[in-house]
Amino acid sequence: MYRAVIFDFDGTIIDTEQHLYETVNRYLNEAGHDNMSADFYRSNIGGRALGIHQHLLTHLGETLTDQVYQEHYGTAGQLPLRPGVLELMQQLHQRHIPMGIASSSTRQHIESLVQKLGIEKYISVIKGREDVETVKPAPDLYLAAVQALNYSPAHCLAIEDSVNGATGAIRAGLDVIVNPNPFTAQSDFSELDLLAKDVDLSQVVAQYFDGVQP
Repeated sequence: MYRAVIFDFDGTIIDTEQHLYETVNRYLNEAGHDNMSADFYRSNIGGRALGIHQHLLTHLGETLTDQVYQEHYGTAGQLPLRPGVLELMQQLHQRHIPMGIASSSTRQHIESLVQKLGIEKYISVIKGREDVETVKPAPDLYLAAVQALNYSPAHCLAIEDSVNGATGAIRAGLDVIVNPNPFTAQSDFSELDLLAKDVDLSQVVAQYFDGVQP
């Protein structure tokens, strides 16, 4: 039986992927450049996104690149939670099942967005890129979150949206539910041993935490 849940953040709790993609292309267009391709952007999802960062530096320079990220993180807290996320967090909280976040983004940005979204009371642990040597698809972030929650990986369930993220969770020994967002829905998950895909998150407790009472 699972005893804890670890969420990815970007694209899983809120759809920051579409938000950042639109922000990136607006800045590129205003500077006279073509859109970044969706395939190139998608290939960077779940990891450090160094390819996206280098593309922006090359076409926009450091100052405008910094503005892209500042605008993105400054407004992402206005995005709605993805379907079923709040219901799942509320159900887990009622049953005293701890939750964590393992994100390849910086912990500082995630902590700020968690506060703006009003879900801080549900999250016990946040691990970001500054907490590990290697981000997803390496297992380090999930291992760090599992250790902080003081559970074994086999007792933790991961909620992800991307191939890189799901790969990292599986390598860490967690079972994984993948709920792709519109960007990652076109990714190929066929090589991954997933617990489930495209699940109604509001039904996760009933399906996978049977017998755990509020």
